[in-house]
Amino acid sequence: MSSPIGGMLFSYYLICPRKAWLVRQGLYMEQESEDVALGRLLDETSYARSEKHLDLHATAPDGTPLVGKIDRAMLRDGVLHETKKGRSCQQAHQNQVRFYLWLLKLNGVTGPGGASYRGQIDYPALRRSEAVSLEPAHEAELATQLRQLTSLLESPHPPQRLGKRDFCRKCAFEELCYG
Repeated sequence: MSSPIGGMLFSYYLICPRKAWLVRQGLYMEQESEDVALGRLLDETSYARSEKHLDLHATAPDGTPLVGKIDRAMLRDGVLHETKKGRSCQQAHQNQVRFYLWLLKLNGVTGPGGASYRGQIDYPALRRSEAVSLEPAHEAELATQLRQLTSLLESPHPPQRLGKRDFCRKCAFEELCYG
């Protein structure tokens, strides 16, 4: 059985496949990152009265073990919340929340009245929130992305560096990739 694929690794893959590969190899650079520390502090200090860090486990249709750690869940309302610092990687954030919604669906978990859970990305520093849903087309996209990520992780060599992008400057791996 292979190691589980988690929501954060999945998000890393969508932002930068090289970062996902490096993390899976055991390289953790984020303990040195001020941006990661700020994001962690934001998560710890926002929404303090809400239930936090709900752990999920599921098996993808192709047999891949999946895990997720949801920032907070409003179970009575049927809403999963993910807290993010900014919107720079919005598509990856949306798909990370959809990944968590997919894990619930794979386990047959429904919200109040049998409805599907909904997702919400909260940006406390921006005082904004964004609703996220899981549609059948999203599930197909997640399954495709999961296959691509699994294939990437089986490679003995990391993918090529991306052409330098603005958010690479804030990435904990920036010096490793471009230093």
